[in-house]
Amino acid sequence: MKITIHDKRRINEIQQDFARVFPNLQLHFFAAPHESNKAAHEKILIHPSKAISECRVKHVKGEVDIMPHMTVGELKHGLNDAFGLTAQVYRKVGNDWLETVTDTWTLDKHNASCTELNAESTLEVI
Repeated sequence: MKITIHDKRRINEIQQDFARVFPNLQLHFFAAPHESNKAAHEKILIHPSKAISECRVKHVKGEVDIMPHMTVGELKHGLNDAFGLTAQVYRKVGNDWLETVTDTWTLDKHNASCTELNAESTLEVI
């Protein structure tokens, strides 16, 4: 999947593109990087209605190629290096969205893991 990045695009448009391929994952953007191995601080989360120009200092236009075999870490570093974007991937567990803590897992592995977890939680216990 290719996602076009330019200053006038809204964050929610990028999030929708991402969710079409990875329905159990969400992509969030932040005003500033957070420390490695620390939870992203919600106060610097950029609202999805904002333009992408409002959360980056590197104002280049281009496309990011997001592949299922790409790790969360590769996606985050790619978005930062190419476009100056600080991103974090969240995964759906039940009704909650939790920050991924395993940057070495692929996007496909995270997405499939959520599908399995969510399917197990809906099974009826006898």
